[in-house]
Amino acid sequence: MKKMLYLMIIVYSVSCGNLNSQIIEDLDIEAFHLMLNKGDGIIIDVRTAKEFSSGHITEATNIDYYSEQFLEKLNIVRKDLPIYIYCRSGGRSSSAANKMKKLGFKKVYNLLGGIASWESKGYETISSTVAPISKQPSISTVELTRILDENNVILINFSTQWCVPCKKMKPVIEEIQRENTNMKVLFIDADINKGLVTEYQINSVPTLIIFHNAKEVFRNVGIISKEELINQLN
Repeated sequence: MKKMLYLMIIVYSVSCGNLNSQIIEDLDIEAFHLMLNKGDGIIIDVRTAKEFSSGHITEATNIDYYSEQFLEKLNIVRKDLPIYIYCRSGGRSSSAANKMKKLGFKKVYNLLGGIASWESKGYETISSTVAPISKQPSISTVELTRILDENNVILINFSTQWCVPCKKMKPVIEEIQRENTNMKVLFIDADINKGLVTEYQINSVPTLIIFHNAKEVFRNVGIISKEELINQLN
């Protein structure tokens, strides 16, 4: 009986270990490149802003591993989508992947050899300028309540400067704003307005919320088409 119980414990432990290990998957350059072509996840570059600007994978989001806000920023990245993570040679991204596992991310693909292996294969990288520090003012709960009370329809976009899906949604929302002058649109920087992020239970960016007469009627996390968003506004 004791022997049977011992065997059951071993099987259970091995099974749980295999299940947990599947959250993080280390990929060589060919496999990583192939997975990226699926286009169904978020790419995160954990190098410094200077390293990132010198050359990075297209559509990668830069979250500096050494930043004091590293975990805070990770915590508002969508955890239900596959994450493709890399650094210069693989060390920082491996450590970051383990932190993401603890934060509850469902699937993390880590690039072995980092951007160095990517470039050695001749895969494309793009350069960019270092993003400026946001100068957007913070908004208090009192101010937001007043804005909600003064507008029949309002669209609030919780986003950040560093989030690539946020950057994709911004021109869509701005276009809707130009075409619907009777509607209030408010952009709230999640990095600056942490109190509002907590109060409105923002777990990922971008998060779009529509209010009618100060009452929330619609919420969307992530990318949404212009047509669908307009339908929700009417």
